[in-house]
Amino acid sequence: MGNLLKKGIIIAGFAGIGKTTLAKKYKNVIDIESSYYKWDNTGLEYTNTENRKGIVLPENPNWPNNYINKIKEAQLMYDIVLVWVHPDALDIYDKEKLEYIIIYPSKDSLSIYKQRYYNRGNTEKYISRIIDTYDMRKRQFDKKNAQKVILENDETLEDYLIKNDYYLEDAV
Repeated sequence: MGNLLKKGIIIAGFAGIGKTTLAKKYKNVIDIESSYYKWDNTGLEYTNTENRKGIVLPENPNWPNNYINKIKEAQLMYDIVLVWVHPDALDIYDKEKLEYIIIYPSKDSLSIYKQRYYNRGNTEKYISRIIDTYDMRKRQFDKKNAQKVILENDETLEDYLIKNDYYLEDAV
């Protein structure tokens, strides 16, 4: 059965750890892309999600309730729910009393992550913001009363879950 003790474990994952890839590969995993909930994406419906990142958009007036409601709904249907790791989002999860695991790369792995961002089509502005704020974000993560997992080198979320015997149900 693996390490899942309950349905709907929430993983707040750093950019580039493989959340989207994992959700596409396994049917008991969902990646809830926050940008669909936080921002008014009117006019960008046909723009690739990775290309949208870094574009300044007006905030969705239903934020954050729309996102939290989606997370809670997903917890009932999926074993693993992948969510946004931004400190503002973590504060919202804490306020809503949602338990989560924070997963992020080691500082020594940032050059690998930077290349992942380029490979997936992120903007230069987005990439710089993620890399340049790493130390600050890590300090913010360290203050959270949540389990933390640090991925080393080119380790992905999938690698970590398999190595730690989490149950992943292949997509059909």
